[in-house]
Amino acid sequence: MEGKILAAEWARKTKKPFLGICLGMQCAVVEFARNVLGWHDANSTEANPLTNNKVVIEMPEHHPGHLGGTMRLGKRKTNFRTDVPSLLRKLYGDVDFVEERHRHRYEVNPKVVDKLEENGLMFVGRDVDNERMEILELKDHGYYVAVQYHPEYLTRPMKPSPPYLGLILAASGKLASYIAHGCRLSPSSDYSDSDYSDDEQISEELAELSLKASASSTSLDSRLSGRK
Repeated sequence: MEGKILAAEWARKTKKPFLGICLGMQCAVVEFARNVLGWHDANSTEANPLTNNKVVIEMPEHHPGHLGGTMRLGKRKTNFRTDVPSLLRKLYGDVDFVEERHRHRYEVNPKVVDKLEENGLMFVGRDVDNERMEILELKDHGYYVAVQYHPEYLTRPMKPSPPYLGLILAASGKLASYIAHGCRLSPSSDYSDSDYSDDEQISEELAELSLKASASSTSLDSRLSGRK
């Protein structure tokens, strides 16, 4: 965990693209609290239950010592705030909310959110009750994004998950151009859902390849049989 915290610090200070996922988001919060707010012992209670600055805590429904059935699992709704700018919201298509899959027992401590935001770590996405922090972005940084959910569960080869796509575009210096062109890789690209989904297209292509392989194998067997 300390290695992840160091990576978050390096990305923040050098303004390198950063994407934190689940624990990665929690590490970004710990790093910011330690090095920006000056709370040098800030930590997650998962790593240090005795810390004086508990910036990441167990969720109320998680009972210590009882791991079975206590995780926050499955698809959950995350609302984007409308009172602050959000890069990730643009990458999602300026939607009001997203539904992504979760798997965690710990969360950002709501009691420290105001102090974090006062210093530039903005929580632009929250749960439907506005209590759980779901998406954070750092002010004055090209791409410093972290999410509590797992966007990899819903990514597709021809419809990449916005957080990952944003990271690759930022790392390749193409993020600004992508956003300027309406979040399309080309004029003909459209990542909105359609009647003919990417999964259906991929399934058909795989089926076609399977048929070709089967036909090739049958032809080879026939030629071998003819030589006997």
